[in-house]
Amino acid sequence: MINGCFFCPIYLYIWKTKEGTTMKRTIIMIVMIATLFTGMIFFSYAQRQQVVRADQPNITGQYGITIDADTGEILYGKREDERSYPASIGKMMTTLLLLENVKEDEEITVTENAIKTESQSKKIKLRAGEKLKRDEALKLMLIISADPIAESIAEHIAGSKNEFVKMMNARAKELGTKHATFKNASGADALGNKVSPYDIAIITKESLKYPIVLEYMNSIHTTLHTSERSPKIANYGREELYDDPYAIGSKSGLSALGKYTVVTVDEKDGKRVINVVLSSTRTQLYPDTKKMAHYAFQQLK
Repeated sequence: MINGCFFCPIYLYIWKTKEGTTMKRTIIMIVMIATLFTGMIFFSYAQRQQVVRADQPNITGQYGITIDADTGEILYGKREDERSYPASIGKMMTTLLLLENVKEDEEITVTENAIKTESQSKKIKLRAGEKLKRDEALKLMLIISADPIAESIAEHIAGSKNEFVKMMNARAKELGTKHATFKNASGADALGNKVSPYDIAIITKESLKYPIVLEYMNSIHTTLHTSERSPKIANYGREELYDDPYAIGSKSGLSALGKYTVVTVDEKDGKRVINVVLSSTRTQLYPDTKKMAHYAFQQLK
């Protein structure tokens, strides 16, 4: 049987029958060639994936993926289609919806409900009624990972947490996620609030279409501007990537169920990759992404 052509015996039978007209034979020939070509492409891709999986590095994280930031091609994978708790990197979905639905000069108000229901960051405690322009809210979410601002964004865009969650899941599905089921805007542990590394990777890929996302993911020290104050803030996760010369951005997370999670972006020789690790340890989170990125760049040579 011709590789990849399951229906070829049927086509050949029709070809040999007296009823087979010239038109029918032409159509059959076109279909056979197209099927054969598709089979060859799939076989070639499968062979490459076998080679990739055979020599890829081991990581401490239970789940991981590296994709080409331009094409979405998977360059490294470890249980990349299995689900786990995202912790704060679930905010990448909130990031995308913020930029798609809120104008730059719009102000977002920190709500009383967000203060009451969401955990405050130890680095900065938000106040109900405090206002932030869109990009300042994004800065606070990506650098400090403040849960109350994520909830306030949800209420600003959709009117309520539940309606925003519907938007999150609908948009994630449009992007082609396979397993994402968001339950809140912050990524906090909640029953069923799970994603796969693949899901976070393609959401991040879409978010990077907005240059400000990478700008904030790459920021270490900056100033936050609200309607009431202008405190200094720092991205300590980005600091931990100092020894990786190709790292250009990171967003990390930590929760009881999700453990340590991270999404990082690396760039080398004009090639950019996105790395996602779920359920890792404090000491191995960034060494994991460094190994993954190094391996991915070898695949892109």
